[in-house]
Amino acid sequence: MRPRSRLAVPALSLALGLAVASTSPTLLADMTLHFTDSDGATGSRLMIKGELVRMEEQAEDGSVIYSLYDSRKRTLTMVIDEEQSYSELTEAGLKAQAGEMRAVQQEFVQQMREQMAQMPPEMRQQMEQQLIQMGFDPAVMAGSEAPIRDSSSLTTRKTGETSTINGVRCDHMEVLLEGRVTNQICVAPPDRIGMSRADFATLKNLFEFMQSLSDIALSMGGPAAAEIGAEMLPVVDGIPVQVRNMADGSTVTLVSSSGERLSADLFRIPEGYQPVAPF
Repeated sequence: MRPRSRLAVPALSLALGLAVASTSPTLLADMTLHFTDSDGATGSRLMIKGELVRMEEQAEDGSVIYSLYDSRKRTLTMVIDEEQSYSELTEAGLKAQAGEMRAVQQEFVQQMREQMAQMPPEMRQQMEQQLIQMGFDPAVMAGSEAPIRDSSSLTTRKTGETSTINGVRCDHMEVLLEGRVTNQICVAPPDRIGMSRADFATLKNLFEFMQSLSDIALSMGGPAAAEIGAEMLPVVDGIPVQVRNMADGSTVTLVSSSGERLSADLFRIPEGYQPVAPF
């Protein structure tokens, strides 16, 4: 398990950051999607009510962390129950943080280059390789400006194969980043899981928002960008029934969906919780 932090956007929302297209009839209904990880010890739930979304992740110890998304305000709220607090994340706020992070990384790299200039060639080369393995761009290590990365290099390739996973028939495709396969996904039209057009529109808004956050995070460069790039998924038409990460072999699978009515309280910040800065 990776360490969790207050600033971490739930893994499900980054790993399943897919924009989707509407195909099912308009119905006024809530929706719950339940996903499980490959080891079965952890899982995620994505709940939709009108223009609001609740994303939950269950850790191995049984604890649950969750975030709330308002598609009208385009605001993601991370709730920390143990601290009775919450943090709001917006695109403008993350852009400001990205600028600060780039400045810090540039200063760090400059300091490292000055130190390496005093090292013997063999030691300097070893240090450069270690920094590159950490995710720092080789161009930056050489003193050049690294290009700002985004999701434009993400593409998909249909394999022509289909599967039925937990009763849902889906189509397989590969996700490529700069020509290299990073993920394998199996996608189904939303009507196959009974999702309404209204809920689908809310989900599309969320995934587009998460795509935007991922692009901003990528622009920071450094180790975090390298990790995010390997997990990002491009825009596809459909619901991800299964996602397999080729780097570590992990999978996220849709195990069930439900149209049962959800309490409005699930989509509210609990009374008495205090706002804290996300950064």
